[in-house]
Amino acid sequence: MLVSLTVKQFALIEQVHLEFDAGMTVFTGETGAGKSMLSGALAAVFGARAHADWVRHGAEKAEVTAVWEGADSRIDTLLESVDIDADDAVILRRIITRDGRSRAYINGVPVALKTLQKIGDICLDMHGQHEHQALMQPLVQQQLLDASVSGVLLHDVRTSFEAWQKYRSRLQSLHHERGETEQQAMWMRDELARLEELDISQGLGDVLQSEVNSGRHHAQVQQAASGALALLDETEPSLRDILARAIHAIETAEDFHEGLRRSRQLLDQMDVLLGEVAPELCGVLDHAFDEVALQQSEQRLMALHEAMRRHNCDENGLLALMHEWRERLAALDTANWDEASLTRLLEESRDCYCRHAAALHEARKQSGEKLVGQLRPFLDKLALAGMQVRFEVQAEKNESGWGVSGWDRIGIKIMSNPGEPWRDLAAVASGGELSRLVLAFKGCGALTAMPHIAVFDEVDTGIGGETAWCVGELLARMGRDRQVLVISHLPQVASCADHHIVICKAEKEGRTITGLEPVEDQSRQAEVARMLGGVEGQSLQHARDMLVRGQAMLL
Repeated sequence: MLVSLTVKQFALIEQVHLEFDAGMTVFTGETGAGKSMLSGALAAVFGARAHADWVRHGAEKAEVTAVWEGADSRIDTLLESVDIDADDAVILRRIITRDGRSRAYINGVPVALKTLQKIGDICLDMHGQHEHQALMQPLVQQQLLDASVSGVLLHDVRTSFEAWQKYRSRLQSLHHERGETEQQAMWMRDELARLEELDISQGLGDVLQSEVNSGRHHAQVQQAASGALALLDETEPSLRDILARAIHAIETAEDFHEGLRRSRQLLDQMDVLLGEVAPELCGVLDHAFDEVALQQSEQRLMALHEAMRRHNCDENGLLALMHEWRERLAALDTANWDEASLTRLLEESRDCYCRHAAALHEARKQSGEKLVGQLRPFLDKLALAGMQVRFEVQAEKNESGWGVSGWDRIGIKIMSNPGEPWRDLAAVASGGELSRLVLAFKGCGALTAMPHIAVFDEVDTGIGGETAWCVGELLARMGRDRQVLVISHLPQVASCADHHIVICKAEKEGRTITGLEPVEDQSRQAEVARMLGGVEGQSLQHARDMLVRGQAMLL
C-alpha cells in the first residue's frame, strides 16, 4: 500500500505531503487546479520517462518521494537482486533536473530507472496512460481467461512442456556433442592406442630411466661389481676376513665392557649385510649386455616423455586421461541407442504437450465466451452499451511460439459501435473507456491479479447520472481489494470514496501554486456541493444526501 507521497517543485506544486489509507481515495478540484499533476508525480516516482516540464519554473529540480508498505515476495526478490535490504517500508525517490535528466533511489541507494519501473509494474496500475495499463498486457489478458480454467489443465500443460523441452535439449546436446567429437573421437582412439602401447604405470619413467642408465654404462657397471666382489671375498685379506678378525678380537674381552658388546653387535650386523651384498654383485655380473633391450627402453622412455610433454602431465595424468577417453569413447559407442531413446521420448512428450495445449485452447475459448457474457451487464451500466468485446484465442502451430502456458496467442478485440470492424483493444479504447472496461471486468470478478494500486484519471469522462453511481460503486468495491486513487469531477464518484482530497490552486508571491487538502464531514459536504454547482442550502442538502448514498455503498 502507498503510505505517503511527498512532492516538491513539481509542475505547479511547490511542496505537498500526503498520507494515504487503504480503500478508495478521490481527488477533486476546480478545472485547471492541476489534478493530473498527481498522476504525473506517481508516474515519475514509479519510473515513467522524465520530462523537463515536470520541474517547476524557476526551480533547479523536482523531487517525488513515495513510501510503500506491504508484503510482496516479488519486491523482496527485486530488492535482493540490486543488493538492497528488504525492510518493512520501501522508500522510492525520483529527482528530475531542469534539463530533463533524473536520478532514482530506493531506500537511499541509487538504482537504475528500470528498477523503479519494475516496482511500478508490481505496484501501480495507471488508467489513462497507456504505458501503465495492465489490461493492455497479453499476460493479463491471458490471466483473465485462465482464472476460470482448470488448474489441473494448466499444470498438465506446464509439466508436459517442461518434459518436451528437457528431451529436446538433451537430444540437441547429443547431436552437438556427436558432431563436435567425431573428429575428436578418431584422435582419442589413435592417442589412446599410442599410450596403451607404452603400458604406462605409476613410476614407469624412473624404471625405464634406470634400465637405460644400466645399459648405456654396462662395462662400467660390470667393472664396479667385479672389483667390489673381489674386495669382499677374493683378495688377501678380503673384507670378510678382516671383519671376522675384528669380531674375534672383540670376543676375547666383550664380557668386560659394555662398549665392546655393542661393537660386537654392530659387526655382526655388518657381516649379515656383507653376506647379502655378494649375491647382488653376482647378479650384476651375470647380466649380459642386451643392445636390443637397451634400444627398446630408450625408445619407450622417449615416447613417455613426449606423451607427458604433449599432454602437460606426468604418468598419473596420462593414466587419468586414458580413463577419461575410454569412458567418452564408450559413451559415443552407445550414442546411437541414446539417440533412438531420446527421439522416442521427445515425440511422446511433444504429443502429450499438444494434447494438453489443445485442451487448454478449447477451455480458454469457452472461458472467453463466458466472461464476455458476464461482462455485458456491467458494460451497459457503464455507458458502454454500444461496445462489443470478444477474446481472440489463436493457436500457434509454429513450435517457436509454444510455451509453458500453452500455444495460444490471446488478445481482446473491441467493436466500439455496431457495424465497425473488430480492432485490438489498445488501438480503439480511449482512456475513459478503458478505465470503465477495467471496472466492468472487476465487477464480474475477473480481475484478481492486478497491481496493488489503481489510479483512475479519466474514468468518468462523458458519463453522469446512474452511470456515474455505478462507476463510483465499482471503484469503491475495487477499493476493498486494492488501493484505489481516483481523480474525478463527478459528485457521484466522490461520494462513494473512503477518503476525499481536494486539489486547489492559489496565488503566492505573484505565482500560481497547487495544494492538496484532505476534507471530512462539513468540508467534504461543501466540496461535493461545489461539484454540484453551488454551496447554497439546496446544494448542501443534495450533497449530504449523495454522501449518505455513497457511503452506504461501502457497507
